[in-house]
Amino acid sequence: MKRIIILSVVLLSVVASLISCNKIASAIFSGIEFNVPDISVNIPVIPYVVPSETQFGTATQNINLDSVVKANTGNIFGADVVKTVSIKSVAVTITNADDLNNLSNFESARITLTSNNNSSPIDIANITFPTTNSATFVFTPTDTKEFVSYLKGSTLTYTIYGKNRKITTKTLNFVASVRLKVN
Repeated sequence: MKRIIILSVVLLSVVASLISCNKIASAIFSGIEFNVPDISVNIPVIPYVVPSETQFGTATQNINLDSVVKANTGNIFGADVVKTVSIKSVAVTITNADDLNNLSNFESARITLTSNNNSSPIDIANITFPTTNSATFVFTPTDTKEFVSYLKGSTLTYTIYGKNRKITTKTLNFVASVRLKVN
């Protein structure tokens, strides 16, 4: 009987210390920032101004949040300490822009995200472009949407939508570089 009581106390102590370790790890994990692989789609020639937003394409990529966190913390922390994931910035580039075909051809772009862990689409960027000729635009979100349930999956799917303000005369290579903040 005495032996059962001692084993129970030892077991409870081990469980309590493991719970405390997780709380301590969460408390000292200061977060990381990292870029997901670039999202790239080809936007075909648009010979007329469309009246509404159009889907330009989708891109799918694999991700392992646990590996990313470990790689950025010297294997000290893993995905188990991640509580929030938010968008820090989205840099949009037309890699083959010229004077007639660049971001000024577009009024707006919207990028949505789904994953094999959360299939409900969520906007990661809703961008209004300036009218000046530019190949690159950096968007910083003002809201704080939560993306952790999406990144707990292993496959991310992005869908890119846009509305043009002018015609385009060639296929444009659209690349979005997304920087995430993980806490």
